[in-house]
Formats: sequence, C-alpha cells, structure tokens
Amino acid sequence: MKTIHNLLLWLAAASTAVSALADGTPLPGYDKTPERAATRTLQYRPTPDGRIECRNGDNLYTRALYGTNTLFRLETSDRPIFAAYHKRDNRNIHFSVTVGDKTLRLDSVADCVSSYRGAERRYVLSDPSWGKGTITMTALALDDAEGAIWQVKASDMPRGARLTASTCSTVKVKINRSGDLGVDPKNAFAPDPDRANLRECTVDIGGKSATAYVRYLDRDVTATPRAELARVYTRAKRAADALASRIVISTPDPYFNTLGPTLSHAGDGIWDGKTYQHGAIGWRMPLSGWRGAYTGDFLGWHDRARTHFDAYATSQVTDVPPTIPHPTQDSTKNLARAAKVWGTQMYSNGYICRNPGRNDQMHHYDMNLCYIDELLWHLNWTGDLDYARRMWPVIKSHLAWEKRNYDPDDDGLYDAYCCIWASDALYYNSGAVTHSSAYNHRANAMAAEIAAKIGEDPTPYRDEAAKILSALNSTLWMPSKGVWAEFKDRMGAGRLHDHPAVWTVYHAVDGDVADPFQAYSATRYVDRSIPHIPVTADGLDDGGEYATISTTDWMPYAWSINNVAFAEVMNTALAYYQAGRPDRATRLLKSSMLDGMFIGDSPGNIGQISHYDAARGECYRDFADPVGVMSRAVVQGLFGFSPDALNGCATITPGFPAEWDHASISHPDFDLAFKREGRQDKYDIKVALPRVTTVTLRVPAPTDSVRSVTVNGRAARWSLVDSAVGRPVIAVETPVNATVAIDWAGQPLATAIATVRGYNDRGFRHVAAGEMEWWEEPGVAPVADKLPEQLGLNPVKGTSYDPVDISAAFNSSAGDIFRNEYLSPRSPYTTLEIPKQGIGEWCHPDETANIDDSGLRAASADGIFTALDIPFLTPAEGPNVVYTSLFDNYPDSVTVPLSGKARGVNLLLVGSTNHMQCHLENARVTVRYTDGTTETLPLIAPYNWAPVEQDYFIDGKAFSVPTTRPWRFTLKALAGKDGDTPSVRVSRDIGTDLGIEGVYLRRIDGGAGLILGLPLDPSRTLESLTLTAVSNDIVAGLLAATLVR
Repeated sequence: MKTIHNLLLWLAAASTAVSALADGTPLPGYDKTPERAATRTLQYRPTPDGRIECRNGDNLYTRALYGTNTLFRLETSDRPIFAAYHKRDNRNIHFSVTVGDKTLRLDSVADCVSSYRGAERRYVLSDPSWGKGTITMTALALDDAEGAIWQVKASDMPRGARLTASTCSTVKVKINRSGDLGVDPKNAFAPDPDRANLRECTVDIGGKSATAYVRYLDRDVTATPRAELARVYTRAKRAADALASRIVISTPDPYFNTLGPTLSHAGDGIWDGKTYQHGAIGWRMPLSGWRGAYTGDFLGWHDRARTHFDAYATSQVTDVPPTIPHPTQDSTKNLARAAKVWGTQMYSNGYICRNPGRNDQMHHYDMNLCYIDELLWHLNWTGDLDYARRMWPVIKSHLAWEKRNYDPDDDGLYDAYCCIWASDALYYNSGAVTHSSAYNHRANAMAAEIAAKIGEDPTPYRDEAAKILSALNSTLWMPSKGVWAEFKDRMGAGRLHDHPAVWTVYHAVDGDVADPFQAYSATRYVDRSIPHIPVTADGLDDGGEYATISTTDWMPYAWSINNVAFAEVMNTALAYYQAGRPDRATRLLKSSMLDGMFIGDSPGNIGQISHYDAARGECYRDFADPVGVMSRAVVQGLFGFSPDALNGCATITPGFPAEWDHASISHPDFDLAFKREGRQDKYDIKVALPRVTTVTLRVPAPTDSVRSVTVNGRAARWSLVDSAVGRPVIAVETPVNATVAIDWAGQPLATAIATVRGYNDRGFRHVAAGEMEWWEEPGVAPVADKLPEQLGLNPVKGTSYDPVDISAAFNSSAGDIFRNEYLSPRSPYTTLEIPKQGIGEWCHPDETANIDDSGLRAASADGIFTALDIPFLTPAEGPNVVYTSLFDNYPDSVTVPLSGKARGVNLLLVGSTNHMQCHLENARVTVRYTDGTTETLPLIAPYNWAPVEQDYFIDGKAFSVPTTRPWRFTLKALAGKDGDTPSVRVSRDIGTDLGIEGVYLRRIDGGAGLILGLPLDPSRTLESLTLTAVSNDIVAGLLAATLVR
C-alpha cells in the first residue's frame, strides 16, 4: 500500500454537508433530478396562532382533511376548489359567486389567503369585482359521516350576490395510490370537462354580513335547511378544534408551534378505528409493523394503541410448530428469500401475520420486531401489569421465534430479515446485524423486567439481553470509527461492513445498547459520513442553515437503499436528542419540517419521501412511519418526556436549543413549560399518567455553578449527571406536579476555564469547571476511512507495451457471469441473500442482465484490442476471461505468470458488485516480484470497481464519489447519445456518453468493464499477477493485462 488519503476529507470536500415495506419500486429510469435542480420557494409560512398559511398559492388537491377514520377524505387546495375521495366515483367540489350578470369562480379570485390547522382549511377571499366585499370560507371534513361542511361568512358583499356550490365527477385518469402526491397525476381530482353528474345549490350572501353553510353528502351539495347545517358545522368544528388542540406547543420558533395540530391530524388520519395504517392516503392498509403505531402512545391515544396491539395479538401464529429445519429458501424466487411454507422456522409459532385478526396469512416481512417494540413502549407509558400479563404469551412466543430464526447459532447477534421500513433490497445473508440485534436487546431486557413483575422467570431474557450487548460491543462496535458496523458477514472472511446506515445508529441508540459515549460518537459519525443535502428556498430568511440527510452513502441505487426519507431523518434527529446533542437534533428536525411541511407542495405534510430524493422526489402524504417517528422526536426528543410507568417514574430531558428562552407543551399525559429570565430557569411540570409518581428533570447547565434549586418553593438537592457528554447536565427529583426553579451562578460555560481530570477507555476527556463536570469528545477524531493512493484510476502510459498472454488461465466467457447458478456456498440458515443468478435481491429475485461481449470480440479480431492507445491481448472467440468468486463456480483466486521488469501493468477487468458490497474491497490484484515483495491494487466499489451491467448515478449529494472516475469500456459496440457509429465506447463518464438517464437501473446495453493501471517498480523482476475475490456475492474477472516496459 502506498500513501493513504483520508476518505472523510474527500467526502467533506466533495459534499455540500452543512457541518420499507415494498412501497413500490421506482420504474427504471424514473428520475427526479430535474425537479431537484429547480430553485424552491417557501410556499407556506407559520402564523402567530399556529396555522400554516399561503397567499395565492397554486397547489391543487394536496392537503387532505380526514374525519371519519375511513378512506374518505376531503382534498383541499391553496384556493377554494376541493375533491371528495370515495375510492370510486370521486367528486370535484367548486364554488362561484354571481353578482349581477357576472359569475366568478372562487378559485379564480384576485386575492386568496389560505391556511391549514389540523383538520381545518380556511380561506380569506377578495376580488375587485366585489368592491369592499370579502368572504371567509372554512372547510371541514365531517367526523360522523363521509362528507364535508363549509361555513361561508361574507362581509360587505354587493346586494344580490349569490354563492353557488357545484359538485361533479372528476376527470377519468388512472390512479394507483389513491391520488397521492408525487405518485398519481396532479389533475386526478380536477372536474370532469363535461361536468358529469353535476349537482348544485345556491344561497344568497349579499349585504353587510351573511353566513351560509354548504354540506357535501352522498355526492350531493345542499345549502338548506340552514339551521340543521349550522348544527352540523358546529359539531364538525368542535371535533376539529378538539383534535387540533390535543397537543399545543409554544416556542420562540413559529415553525415548531404548528406541530401540535399537524401531528394530531396526521395521527388521526392513519387510524382506521382498529389498527394503524401504513399511510393515510397511499398505502392505506393495515400493517403489524413499521413505526406508525408509536403515534398512539406518544400522542396520548393509549386506547387506540391497545386496540391496535390487541388486533395483531390475534394474528400471531400459535398452532403451527416449526417442524421444517433451516434453510428453507424459495426456489421459485431463485433462493433470494424464504419459502412461504407453513411449518418452516419462519412461518410457524410466534410469527405475526400481516392482517389483524388473521393468523393464517403469510407476509414476507419480519414486522414482529417493530410491533413488539411499540407494544413495549405502550407498557412504558401505561405501566399496566394486567395488560402485560395478558400480552406475555405474545411477547414470549415472539422472542422464541426471533431466536430460532435469526440467531440460530446462538452468538447473540441477529440476522435482519426485512425488519425495518427501509428493508427492500437489504439482505444480510445470515450476517450479524446491528439494528436487528438492538431491537432484540431492548425486547429481551424489557421482557426480563416484565417477567420479574408478573411472576415469570426473568433469567433467560436477562441472559439473552446481556449476551446481545456483549456481542455488539465485542464484534460490531468499531472503536477506531466510533460507530457500529452495519453487519458482519457470516460467509466468506467474516468482514465488518464499516459504512453503517442511519438506521444502524438510531436503532442502536434507541435499543439501549449504546452507552452515552457510544451514542455521542455514533451521531458524530452521521455528522461526518452520511451525505448532507442543503435545504434552501427563496423566502426562507430566518438566518438558519438547514440540511437534510440521506440514509446511507451506498450505491448503486436500489429502492430503500439510499433515500431521503422523512421517517429516517426524524429517527436520526431523535437519536441526536437521545445522545445529548439537542442543537444538532433540533436543526435536523427543523430542516425536515421545512422540507416537507413548508417548502413542499402540501401544507403541513408529514410525507414519506423528500423533494431531495434523487429517485422519487416528494411523494406521499401523512405517511405512518414519519408520523410515528415525528411524534417521538417532538415528545420524547424536543420536550424530552420519557415515561417508565412500569417503575412508577418518568424522566424529562428537554432538548431545547440553547438560544430558546421559553418552550411549552400541553399533552394529554403531561404539561411542561420552560421559561428563562436572566439567570433563572423555571420548569412547570404536570404529569397525568396514573402510574407515574416521581419525575427526574435533567437540564443542561449554562454556567459553572448553581446558586439554588427549589421545587414547589422549597430548597431541593441537585446532582450532576456523571455521564453527560458535550455539556454538563444536572438532575432534580420532583413530584408529578412541580414548579422547579434553578438559579444559576458563576461563569457562563462558554467563558469558564475547564480543567481536564482524566480520560475514559473510549478516549473522552473528563473536564470540570466550577461545580460542573462533564465529558468531551476526544481531541483526535476517530480513524477515518482510508483509500489507497493507488486505485488504478489512471492507466500507466508508456511507449513500449507488452500484452501478456493469460489465455491459459481463462475459465469462462465474459457473458457467462449472470448465466450461471451460484449455489454454493450458501447460508445454512433461512435468510435473505443474492439470487442464484448472481444479480438482483429479494424484491427482484428474477432480475438479470444480458452481458454481450460481441463488441470487444469484434474489436479484437486480430487478437488485439486497443483502448487509450494501449494494446490488450484478448481473443475474438472462445473463453476470454479469468473469473474469480467466493462461490464455488470459480476459484477464489487465479495467478498468471509474469516475467521481466516493467514500470506498470494495465488491466482490463469485468465483474459484478452491488449496494451491499459498497465501500468494501470487492477484489484484489496483487503483483508479486521474485524477491517476495508485492504491489497491490484493491478493487473498491464505487471508487474503482463497478457493476458490469450498469453505470453509477452520481449527483454530488446523496450519491457522491470523491475520486476520479475510472475508465470504462462497453463490451458491446454501441452508438453514443448523438447516434454516431456503434463502437466499443471508452469513457470516464460512460452514462453521459451513452445518454443513460435516471437513477435506478442505469443499464449499459451489453455491459461494461474497467481499465485500470498499477504502477510497478521497474528495478524489480516480476513473478506473477493474482486476482483474488474478497467480497461475498461478487464475481471479479480479468480479461487482459498489458505490461508497460
């Protein structure tokens, strides 16, 4: 190895960082990069009373109002034009005002100020044709019927003015996801051009003041009888106000003050009366897992949460013993996934099926983990031991199911079998995975606690939790990087995959496997290594710097592998709060809020995918995962409320930014109000959870001393939190109703002189100033990823080339790579793994690619192929490649002899790779000298190794490669994007040269190889060249080698 470069410095320079259920795979070539490149505008702004407002906006049918917890919804627009969604035979609803002989549609008035506040859309309208007249219209969905009601208050309208409400059929367009944002046509709810099924009603609104009501019900509109409609409106308004005021937030930042009604309305939208749905609109279907069900407890709907858990408890398989041993891969899915057969280890007792009340319906995902975690949080909130006893068989059976399926070798580390939202295309091949192990750690630890309280034996669960924690620390924690590995291979060399995704970090932190130092370090990994994408917009002028994040830095793209997804961003923000980094957490949370709720096309939207996502762009509204996670980020993160009702206590660790001087939340289960005046901080606390009797308040110290602490007017003791990282934190014990006043003294910490008292075994400094003590991160950053200086990106040039005859080693033709069946070695356990053809993943088990080397063969008709003025010896017929692989189809390594001396060797290479092998050495070229010394060229995706079938998508944001791109050549003769004569194309940007567009499946017709060069020591005599396969799943091939003499 030569001199090394710090990859993180490369990434910092190359990026613009500011410091999954199968939700439908994107169509090939689907690309949102043009929209991403456009300048965005702050479309909506917060108002002082917590509404989300715009003036003369142009988004149509993008803010849904939910009323009945059914699929019905009222679609509202930035202007007063509406639609009623019934699944079939939807209706458009629009209004007009007639003055004399002139009629004006209300969605065409000169001035329209619209605002949204959980379950309500309001419009203030004016137009020169009305003189001084104004109309205030309030739209509500009914809470007791599938319909809607409008109140229309007119002031100073011309005499004789009449309001007409019209409803008719919508245009006939195909919609696939219930007319949701970003995935269905924007005009899906526009009125039918012929106004089919037109129904109308008219009411007078002229004069000084007039109030009218219009109801939509049974696909008809009526304005009479007025008194009855007024009562209907009053009821609907009362229900909407109750929902909007369920959670009330007040902070110095008006954007955050909109969160109470927004979260409550979205949380109500994903509820169907029995279970939480996957989405309020698109993907409105029940699911046992993913994170929507956190909404119930974290927003105070404990009755709903219990109803959801009860419904899926009856979906757990209880009468199918596991009689079929591991492995049971599905041969019809090319071995990529488990066979759906009852009695296998997976489809047997303990498995929770996909639909409520049905324990005989297979689904493909392991949603058990998330369901059980949400259930355990329900017990944290309620402390209900009677319910814990009733649910104990469910918990116990689940833990046994997880163990026999995903830790059958009993090493304490669990495989992950599509157990998180971002599961599609993830496969770990029976590896030891951090996020699934963290889930199982928390589940076992809490099961032990519950067992002890209800008279069951806690020992096996306590022991399992301890085993998991020990294994995570000894095997998956990487001290040199300060973060956990994504996973450790079970197969091959058992390597660590050392570029973890954000889900690895936030699940480890949330699963109680991180000590405070690990949590802090792991979030610093996110700061440094996860791509950050600036969130900017014209009109966003509050002086903040905002950025969202992608989920990984992996490529090539596949759905859910590297996305900008709101739930993932918010779960990462929650991890920042849990790690004691509230300023960073709040900035990330606000960045995501701005992106979706204010700059996006739907006011207050808690959507699935961000505008900044390269493949999808902004799509879906009020999606369950981000609703559930945002509920946690706000309640548990920003306001720091974390109950442990099983033990009668709660902890409040506010995550307010340092500059906030006040903040409050009113919640069904607790109230918290903070106010700072001078050097005094005051916290008013009221906890209404019946089984919580004590509270621990933990707050950061702004100065180095405390003058006094009082609780309800009496002097109280305080203590230092001895594991506080980044800043000192003090703790105060309080009753459930308390006023805590803290008077600070001494020097502000920013100017206080701190002394170092020592270091811990993780390298953190123990520092002190005045009465305060805390820990600071090491002065030396964790060891960064290192790229070898020699990546072979520049072929070695010379005047004398000597092509090496390696034909004796040829063992295949280049085009065979995906025509084989790679059957051995395979995991002895049921798992998700690469399909047997060596390409694809479990969501696309039949994927393949036709690798056609006819162009290369034709170009070397005389046995020589010349590229970049370098001659390579490659045959026109017969075998033409030396393939290596950890699969038994080919040898692990192949050595060919060399002789003489040379200044370098140039290589024609071809092979496979995938996102699960990104940032790893996939293969290695080693040149050996006769004196025993060597030169090595590691082949690392995506820097100098690429999948034969496709081109990497690179955008400098979520998809960034900081190095020069390698030379690639097509195996087939192709015309360039300008339609020139077909030839073997040689390019450093093959995608642009061929006109390849899109993010996903950037296929190269016939495939492409790489041209790399390895400098050699011309004073040494050559002995051999060896190509070695290093990664699982891949095939690496050598087509030709040419020495530079």
